[in-house]
Amino acid sequence: MSADRKPNKLNSFLREGARALSALLIALVVAFVIVLLTSEEPMEAFHTFLTAPVGSARTRGLWIDDVAKLTLTGLCFSLVFQARQFSLGAQGQVYVGGLFAALVALSPIGTTWLAIPLGMLAAMLAGAAYGFLPGYAKARFGASEIVSSLMLNYIAIRVVNWIVRAHLAPEGSGQLMSPEFPDAAIYPALIPGTRFDLGILFALIAVGVVWFLIFRTAWGLKLRLVGDNARFAEYAGIPSKAIMVSAMTVSGAIGGLLGSVYVQGRAFGRIAIDFDANLAFEGILVAIVARNKPLAVPVVAIAYGYLRQGAQFMGLRSDVPTEMLAVVQALIILLVASQFTFPGQKLFARLMRRDGQAAKTEAPGT
Repeated sequence: MSADRKPNKLNSFLREGARALSALLIALVVAFVIVLLTSEEPMEAFHTFLTAPVGSARTRGLWIDDVAKLTLTGLCFSLVFQARQFSLGAQGQVYVGGLFAALVALSPIGTTWLAIPLGMLAAMLAGAAYGFLPGYAKARFGASEIVSSLMLNYIAIRVVNWIVRAHLAPEGSGQLMSPEFPDAAIYPALIPGTRFDLGILFALIAVGVVWFLIFRTAWGLKLRLVGDNARFAEYAGIPSKAIMVSAMTVSGAIGGLLGSVYVQGRAFGRIAIDFDANLAFEGILVAIVARNKPLAVPVVAIAYGYLRQGAQFMGLRSDVPTEMLAVVQALIILLVASQFTFPGQKLFARLMRRDGQAAKTEAPGT
């Protein structure tokens, strides 16, 4: 039986990989057509799009920084989607997590070795509490998690921006950001002079932890059963509402950790208003393409982070607008989330079946 499962898993992996790769290639072809139509130097612009993210140590650091953040926000969404809940609260969790990490960094603790671990812990606890709220509202009052999480996002963004502007920014400076954190409160760079810092390690550790929770614990089994059929899970004695709330809480902790990666990372080293630049919301795309599989999230984040950085550099170095990335995003979502199959898949399957049947008929003794 186990021998049968392995080919099935391999076939499923190859099928999903072919689907994602085909979607990516089609989106790139469309992007190239858009570049041809909008740029006076299309080949140079597209070359920038494809090569700029690996052009130097600095740009590679920018790419890896995006990969770390996209991995965490992808995990945040995929964990909730496992329970068939469509919570959109990652952005609010990032903001409250970033705020609490900043408060630790700007306190006397910020000059000690405790600044990074306590900043991360405070961020995760704040994010978990903020993730708990829409889950509890759904379980207790039947409130839509989509509406409640979006409203909580709005509240978090406005309140955190006000605190930064009114209380954390230097008085009378007119700045919209806090002072720089002490060096002890900023993630050390893994490659000097780049944004390649501890954030990527924390993101990979989070991937392993989430995979273990979902596939190697009783809680994860219950979560997947609730996601498959919540009513059946209730009949089996599984408290589906409690599992759903706990999933949103754990997801919130990951969102809070992302807030710490933002403000304590080499890219910022401080907290500013609107610091996430809506990247936290792009985790939806990562989760959809990864099919909510934790181990697939960093792979998708690597590919999408590359496209994201390439589009930004193309927008800076050529006459093609960076909004082109939105077109690529939309195409990838439509192709991967739909019943799209890579071209020729059905024909290839038919040929393989015919070959298999022919081999059986020609085999002696059958």
